[in-house]
Amino acid sequence: MAKDKKKKEVTEEVTEEVTEEIVDKVCAEELEETKEPTLEEQIETLNNTIKELKNNMLKQHADLENTKKRLEKERVTERKYAAMNVCKQIITPLDHFDLALKHEGSTEEVQNFLQGFKMIKEQLSKALEEQGVSSIDALDEEYNPNFHQAIMTEKVEGKEANIVLEVLQKGYMYKDRLIRPAIVKISE
Repeated sequence: MAKDKKKKEVTEEVTEEVTEEIVDKVCAEELEETKEPTLEEQIETLNNTIKELKNNMLKQHADLENTKKRLEKERVTERKYAAMNVCKQIITPLDHFDLALKHEGSTEEVQNFLQGFKMIKEQLSKALEEQGVSSIDALDEEYNPNFHQAIMTEKVEGKEANIVLEVLQKGYMYKDRLIRPAIVKISE
């Protein structure tokens, strides 16, 4: 019994010591968690926050500048090519004038009409040129798929392959953009 009593006392003593250690540890951790940061820690935290805010501000400023540049570039492009759709629409009547002028008039009255058509065609051509429209020179040139659309081929003695033999429909450029490719017949 004395042994059991002694064992019980030692167990209670050890339990008390372990419990005290655990309580001390928990209290110390709670103190650390509730402890206010030092002045240096506060300064470091604030400096890090300032750096992050500056970095975000610089990124947003760069995004804003890039957006401004992109919008200005789009505005310039829109102004540069603003008349392109109107010019496209005028090209078809211009082709019709070319077809009408290919016919020869038999009477003086028809000759006068053809002369009037010729004058109107020249005025339209001049107006288109002033806006930046130019016809694509294709006859006797080397075939270029970027500017020509070949719909026929013909074998001709003395001509190299891929040379434009005949222009079936004129092609047009608006400034540096293709409005319509020239429809051509090329040599084989």
